[in-house]
Amino acid sequence: MYLESPKSSTESEIFFQTLVNESSQGISVADLKGRYVFVNPYFCQMMGYSETELLTMTVFDLKAPEQDHASFGQTKTVKENLTAQVLLQKNDGTIFMSEVVNRNITVTGQAYVLSTVLNISERIVTEKALLKSEKRNSVIIQIANDGVWDWHLDTGLVEFDERYYTMAGYKKDEFPYALEEWQKRVHKDDVVHATNSCQSYLAGTSSNFDIEFRFLRKNNTYMWIHGKGKIVERDENGTPLRFIGTHSDISVQKEHEEKILHQAHFDSLTFLPNRFLSLDRLTIACKEAKRNNELVALLFLDLDDFKKVNDTLGHEVGDRLLIDAADRLRHVVRSIDTVGRLGGDEFIIILGGLKTPKEAQPIVESLLKQFRNMFVINSRELLLTTSIGVAVYPNDASDSSELLRNADSAMYAAKECGRNTYSYYTSQMNECAQRRLAIEEQLHGALSRNEFCVYYQPKVDIVSSKIMGAEALLRWHNPILGNVPPDEFISIAEHTGAIIQLGQFVLQEALKQTAIWQQNFNINFQVAVNLSPRQFRDLQLIDMIKANLEKNKVSPALLELEITEGVLLSGHVHVKKVLKTITELGIKMAMDDFGTGYSSLSYLREYPFDVLKIDRSFISEMTSSYKDKALINAVISMSHALNLKVVAEGIETEQQLESLRHLGCDYGQGYLFSKPLSIEDMTRLLNDNPDASTLLKHN
Repeated sequence: MYLESPKSSTESEIFFQTLVNESSQGISVADLKGRYVFVNPYFCQMMGYSETELLTMTVFDLKAPEQDHASFGQTKTVKENLTAQVLLQKNDGTIFMSEVVNRNITVTGQAYVLSTVLNISERIVTEKALLKSEKRNSVIIQIANDGVWDWHLDTGLVEFDERYYTMAGYKKDEFPYALEEWQKRVHKDDVVHATNSCQSYLAGTSSNFDIEFRFLRKNNTYMWIHGKGKIVERDENGTPLRFIGTHSDISVQKEHEEKILHQAHFDSLTFLPNRFLSLDRLTIACKEAKRNNELVALLFLDLDDFKKVNDTLGHEVGDRLLIDAADRLRHVVRSIDTVGRLGGDEFIIILGGLKTPKEAQPIVESLLKQFRNMFVINSRELLLTTSIGVAVYPNDASDSSELLRNADSAMYAAKECGRNTYSYYTSQMNECAQRRLAIEEQLHGALSRNEFCVYYQPKVDIVSSKIMGAEALLRWHNPILGNVPPDEFISIAEHTGAIIQLGQFVLQEALKQTAIWQQNFNINFQVAVNLSPRQFRDLQLIDMIKANLEKNKVSPALLELEITEGVLLSGHVHVKKVLKTITELGIKMAMDDFGTGYSSLSYLREYPFDVLKIDRSFISEMTSSYKDKALINAVISMSHALNLKVVAEGIETEQQLESLRHLGCDYGQGYLFSKPLSIEDMTRLLNDNPDASTLLKHN
């Protein structure tokens, strides 16, 4: 039976759970060692154990002492549709005969055995009793609701009992007693298999008649039937005369199996093929391309800045975006192509049957165009572009695994080109991919191995020329990779979640060292520390900040926390609450990299900022670009009107410094004053250079 799929993941889970809970058959799933991993309520009731108890047991724990071990072992075989009769023992010691039907299933790459279990004790007693009065009932009565048929082969007459009709919604005798009438109601895709199985058994080439097929109900829907039969009469030459059997409605069992198989092969959020099925289809596509002398283009897509959406707007909005993104992908590709979700915000598209690599280009460009349109989630408009990597088989790879790796490398190259674009694979990209993998591998455990340290870049009061503080910057030296630049490892740390521990480390080290500098050089020495969007989701963030301030006896007013506008995109109540708590503690808040993103002025009005930092990209061109200088002037004037201090980043020339001083900028950072320094070098600088004017002379 086919039912319309539930509209949502929640409805699907409720629908599936109801089917399992209401089933009148025992249903269990065990691994290949016989350990139960799932049991339904009816199976628990049948065996007299609770679900918790059964999930600690194996199939062998339920074997009756009289049951021989070898036969019982067949019940956990991976052989498809094996039916076995075995003696089982209930919790109270009662022993009964059961019929177990097994099916091999695979879930997330792991093999399991799905079993349906029936207590057939009463059926066996009935069969033995009826053997004395009527021979045919000994082989056709299997369960109370089975439909019975009796085929007289010599005349062609097929007798059906009342249940045979009613189980499919017909009235008794609604269609004639003829084989042709049965065949007309078998699904067109199953009729050949069913007919051949019957003929094979009657001809003696098959030892039994045991099939599954779809049968048309009166309401024009199909039900799944399990048919079993046996020859009960032959003439003197051994020619079959009577063939009798049963039809069982196994629609619910089939729905259970299809649900489990669907979950094993399709993504539960987007309903696209999951990683397992996508890679299987990629392997098949490559084999077909080799056979037909064609090409396969693999498109590897990653949504740009999707993690920022998750971190700021929450996973519910992120899930909605993924669903909408999957729909856009489906509508661009051809009907013969495969769109799959590998996980997270990564998708692949398999384009087969190509003659040249350029045939993929129109589809790639259509995909990029689709993602340049705004997504609308909860009345909020969001722009979420994608970067696409393209690799072609067999030009770029000898097999599907290599093709996937190379498409992934091409995708990262597209991101490095500015995102919202695509890139075809080149051999040089492998080096970049290997570098990313090496960084991720070495990042694990690097903090505990003491590979990280904090450097400090002086922050100068432009008016007084004094060093008034510093920005704490994380640095990483790995014995294998050497010095790893922050722009390489920070994004990976964000991706893996390691940024939370690293952020805590920077704050702890910065406050500890600031306390020393305040005591030895300047009681008002300030320190600026960056906070990532992920840290705002850390429930311990506020407590961690307060604890470190108290431990090091640093005034909250001398700590400045820098955030980017990515933290603010959501407008989420939690973000506002955290920012409000931080400012209530007396800590200064700075908006970093102003001018590089949306730079919405509403952020400055809505959130409690104290400092605005102008990105270095504006400073570098201010002496040669009238527009950049005008923008900086406007930002400084606006900030002062809002009672905000302004920090200019990336000052490298005295001309830039003089121009910023003339525009009224408050503070500055950059190589003109000093590069980021170790604790020792920063201490020496503070000792030798009490103000920036002296520092400039040394530089």
